[in-house]
Amino acid sequence: MTQADTLAASAQTAPNRAAVIAEVRALFLDRIERTVRAAGVESPISVAALRAGAIQLLDQMTTEGARSGFALANSLTASQIRLVDDNQLELSIRLGDISKHLRDECSGFLYRFHQRFVTLLDRPSLRVADDPLSPEAICRALAEMFGSTDAAHHHALTRLAEIETQLARELPLLYAELTELLVRHQIAPAKMQPGAGESHPIGHHKRSGDSGAGDAMAALQQAVLSKLQPAGSAVGGGGGMAVAGGDSAPRFEQIMGQLDQWQAQAQPDLFGGSAQTMAENALNALKSTEAMARLRAQDTVALDVLAALFDALFDDARLSSAVKAAVARLQIPVLKAAILGATFFTDYEHPARALLEGMGQATIGLGPEVDAAHPVCAEIQRIAAGVQSEFQRDTEVFVRYGTELESFMARRNHDLQGSAQGFIALAKVQEEQDIAARTAWRQVASRTLAVAPRVVADFLREHWTKVLADAWLDGGQGGARWREDAAVLDDLLWSIQPKAEAEDRNRLGQLVPGLLSRIKAGLDRVGVLAEQRAPFLEACFALQAAAIRGKATETQPPVAAATDTVDHDILVALESNGLTLQSVRSVNPDARITGDLVRELVIGDWVEFVMPDGTIRCGRLCWISPELGTPLFMNAAWDCAISVARSILERQLASAQASTGSTLSFFDNAIEKALLKSIPARA
Repeated sequence: MTQADTLAASAQTAPNRAAVIAEVRALFLDRIERTVRAAGVESPISVAALRAGAIQLLDQMTTEGARSGFALANSLTASQIRLVDDNQLELSIRLGDISKHLRDECSGFLYRFHQRFVTLLDRPSLRVADDPLSPEAICRALAEMFGSTDAAHHHALTRLAEIETQLARELPLLYAELTELLVRHQIAPAKMQPGAGESHPIGHHKRSGDSGAGDAMAALQQAVLSKLQPAGSAVGGGGGMAVAGGDSAPRFEQIMGQLDQWQAQAQPDLFGGSAQTMAENALNALKSTEAMARLRAQDTVALDVLAALFDALFDDARLSSAVKAAVARLQIPVLKAAILGATFFTDYEHPARALLEGMGQATIGLGPEVDAAHPVCAEIQRIAAGVQSEFQRDTEVFVRYGTELESFMARRNHDLQGSAQGFIALAKVQEEQDIAARTAWRQVASRTLAVAPRVVADFLREHWTKVLADAWLDGGQGGARWREDAAVLDDLLWSIQPKAEAEDRNRLGQLVPGLLSRIKAGLDRVGVLAEQRAPFLEACFALQAAAIRGKATETQPPVAAATDTVDHDILVALESNGLTLQSVRSVNPDARITGDLVRELVIGDWVEFVMPDGTIRCGRLCWISPELGTPLFMNAAWDCAISVARSILERQLASAQASTGSTLSFFDNAIEKALLKSIPARA
């Protein structure tokens, strides 16, 4: 290219860059303004201050004159922007917490957008936290809004929690839309420099004690390679290996041409097999063909690795046949991508790898019975068919379809999150009931530990806790009903103790009739049946009669027996306005929380857990209760939402009954299964 050509190309590129930045800016500002307005901020001055704050940050990074001085610091630090006044420290801390929360909510979407945005800005060393469109930057813009002179904006302070909720819902979709925009404009992702990208793509959560899906894929490659190498030969995946049948460009192109022909065939016609057959053995069938016998040694390894990978994938009982049939279309395109790109097995951001990983994430929660008409299955079928039809040598095809899949899933998850609001309202009611039950349980447990016989203690824990919980909901621990019902508990426990003094026996005789009436009234309020009361009342009569005589009954148990209850999980339901919330709870509402695994979950995580009847459910985390930390799960296939007590989910995660992250992705699972099969010692 001549110097004149170079200058001409540069002249064409500069306006394009400015136009793309303008598109990004317009989309970003529109979505942020809509989100804040949806949270109830209507003041024009407040909204204008928000936009001005966001524009200031973006212009500092994208305007040529500002960038020259800004590059000296290479950072958007708090010292460069007036976050809040000194007397608003509490707000500053709150905004800092919100920015961290939002980063957790959308880390994968943000990371993938940031990779391309830094290319657009020509700033490959820019940290994610310093991205002018990052959650940190949004919170700085919010600080500008709260610092505006408009008196009406102070009302927005009370809406900060709602702003946070709305942003948590909208930002993943926004970053997905921005990424799709940059892909359409052919803005390539930058390879992040050390320290530049603090977030990592979604779907690469590590298993306990494992090194992650990327390392497992490389380990699988090495395991297969070691089996194919002659004893004493060097093991490696590079291009320096011996080549079967000679390594010439014409021979290589002949092999790729044969793969192109097979790829172009309709899926049911590949090698003359049915679609179901091809979902089981397409790559294995390739091994016996004459063309594949001429593969280079490293490409033979790639074929063997991918054959093992797809075998494991098609053996996955949790994956529907509709998804398997769609993914089967990708076998030859993925093989070609692995042959063309030496980093396929070592780089989890390789476009073909990323598309398979995205499909693995997209199918989480679908179940094995889902059919081809399901929206997610239909989208995966469309994408797989598109890749099969279009991919030749340029892996940008995988990038484009992978971005489309991510946007599709972001919209789907956005809609699911939006439908959560009614269930969240029910979950808040359930949390109030949980707090009431826990408070009542502690009240009863603290008094029955040493004094109540088993029959009395069990009844009080099962039924009088309901009376106390109902009283707590009516007015809290300071309310009249709570004081009255707590006094009943104290009077009852006093009444069944032996009375040595005549004065106490006389008082007991006067107390019992009214006490029984108060007990009956409390039990009536919570609907305890007469047959449920009978053993308890009979025991009380016997104990009170013995107490009047100043004697203890033979039914008095050891102290330890009074607290010896069997804990188990139960299912309770709340219904309102046509919505049903199922809540998995312990029979002991004060069950001990044994770990912090649930605290590591963020909104958007998929979790598989066990219901009390033993069935397995897989849901997307849509909300975590503020006081008890109880997660709420949803799945578009359910007719309800499910709330799982934190103590129960902690127990299930610790015992591997529940799982999350890569353990739910068919792609990551297939890598692990193929690796375990290739290296028996790992099993």
